[in-house]
Amino acid sequence: MMDKFFTGCWRIYYRPCVAVIVAGLFLASFVHAAEMEALTEKLPRAYLGEFSWDGDKTVQNVVVTFESVRALNDKNAEAIGCGAYEVNRQVTKIRVRMFVKLSNLQIEILELSPEGSPSFETDGSHRGYLSEDLQRIDAQWTTRASGQQGQLHLRAASSAVCGPAASL
Repeated sequence: MMDKFFTGCWRIYYRPCVAVIVAGLFLASFVHAAEMEALTEKLPRAYLGEFSWDGDKTVQNVVVTFESVRALNDKNAEAIGCGAYEVNRQVTKIRVRMFVKLSNLQIEILELSPEGSPSFETDGSHRGYLSEDLQRIDAQWTTRASGQQGQLHLRAASSAVCGPAASL
């Protein structure tokens, strides 16, 4: 008799529970999509700031401009653009690719195709975070081969070009 009671209860509650679970998953997916859309629309397209190698007092002026920002999926975005480093009147232009994790705004920035300085290091990446308001990037560069590190600190700008920071 108890078996019939539990079987009846199971049938009564099973379908509504499944419906609630499916609705919850749909809602969570919708929320992630809305958050991703806000990130890709609101991410500033220009940042200015500084980079310096750990243990070196030389400050390099940095400009980064993102030409495109897109969602890779509901958890990650990609921004592609260009940048420039200026130190002692020597300018190096680069291509930039940044990945952003939506859940905690963790970033990784890759630098590619340097033009201007034959010794410019691209064998590594900047890893760090975007601020919640998307106005700051703080990251640490680590060179793969040597482990050498440096600090990158950028703030959003209303506009920038991939040229020397002093020319803005």
